Amino acid sequence: MKKMLSALLVFVVGFSSAGYGSSTIFLRITKNLQQKAEIVILFEGKEDNYWGSLMRTLSRDLEYSGYFSVRESLFAGNTSESKKKYTTEIILIGERVSDGINIKVEDPLDDKIIFEKHYKQQTDANPAYLAHKINNDIVFHFTGKPGIALSKILFVSNTTGQYQLYSVDYDGENLVKLTDVEYPVHYPKWLIPHREILYVSYRGGWAKLMKMDLISGKTDLLIGEPGLNACASTCLKTEELAVVLSKTGSPDIYVYGFDGRMKRQLTSDRAIDASPSLSPSGTMIAFVSDRHGSPQIYTMTKDGFRTTRISFISGYSTSPVWSPDGRYIAYVFMRDNSFGIAIYEPSTQETKIISDTLGSEDISWAPDSRHLVYSNIKSKPTSLMIIDIVTGEKRQLTSGKFNSFSPNWSNL
Repeated sequence: MKKMLSALLVFVVGFSSAGYGSSTIFLRITKNLQQKAEIVILFEGKEDNYWGSLMRTLSRDLEYSGYFSVRESLFAGNTSESKKKYTTEIILIGERVSDGINIKVEDPLDDKIIFEKHYKQQTDANPAYLAHKINNDIVFHFTGKPGIALSKILFVSNTTGQYQLYSVDYDGENLVKLTDVEYPVHYPKWLIPHREILYVSYRGGWAKLMKMDLISGKTDLLIGEPGLNACASTCLKTEELAVVLSKTGSPDIYVYGFDGRMKRQLTSDRAIDASPSLSPSGTMIAFVSDRHGSPQIYTMTKDGFRTTRISFISGYSTSPVWSPDGRYIAYVFMRDNSFGIAIYEPSTQETKIISDTLGSEDISWAPDSRHLVYSNIKSKPTSLMIIDIVTGEKRQLTSGKFNSFSPNWSNL
């Protein structure tokens, strides 16, 4: 308890020194993360296609963040008068000007402006982009956590009959097919978010790691050792990959640079060691191993030392993923023939079960370390779902007549 109060005090001091002088709203939002702050959105002037789309997107973004509940969003002729009838915790006012929009977030109870910023409107810009940017700034200002509205998710789907790689915005918009090949491709991962990706290609009949430039569409072989080349996990800070290779016989974990050069081999035993996940600092790795009989989750240093088992809730655990803030390791476990998601906190060595009936398989963290995307194998066809680990709220990202799986959420 003392530790939590100290952390809150540090954050509140930093927040108050930002120039807006209000810690009240921060405390309302963070005191109980399951209790959302109620907000009203008022845009000055008449609605048109551009500003109407921006308001609807911003309203949805704030809801999706997990921190806010949008009571109402509307266009008002006089926002100064209109806001008087509301008793919500927060009021967001958008004042349209010649080159864009001024956004103010007010605390009506304390009669204070707690956020204010001018945004320029690009003549050819999608209003959704501006809405996403506004949302991210507000979320970061109130919580210190990055907003997720500009993030994208990679995944695999057989929409065209052949499994291909796709990307989609975090809200399910702007679906883009990234590959159009005749051979299987799988396990897409962000190498440099929104710019370069990694994926497993079975061209030629064996699994190798390829790199794709999303701007030019150019693909290059990154790692193509004999045998299996798969399960890549990236660390932008150190520009390194943790990968699984079977060139010596059994699958083992290696560290490579972004340039495709091997740095070190971390495991070398008869067990199957797989699914590595580098911590954001690049100093630790979570991974799966059956070295003691059944697949379980372990951690080790990037040099392969201090191996520690962390999963004890099930006879089968897999797919560990380190959260972007380094606080948690999420993983999939199986119990009574059903898959669920658990979260382990290394600092406290405590495990929390998010759900044991999600039907989850592949998982990936959002940039805010609050949301997870997972493939729901209980649905037919397999779909992608997003869950808020604090509130437990779920929303469907993909739907339709085709399978979608193997998601990977960008960290920027």
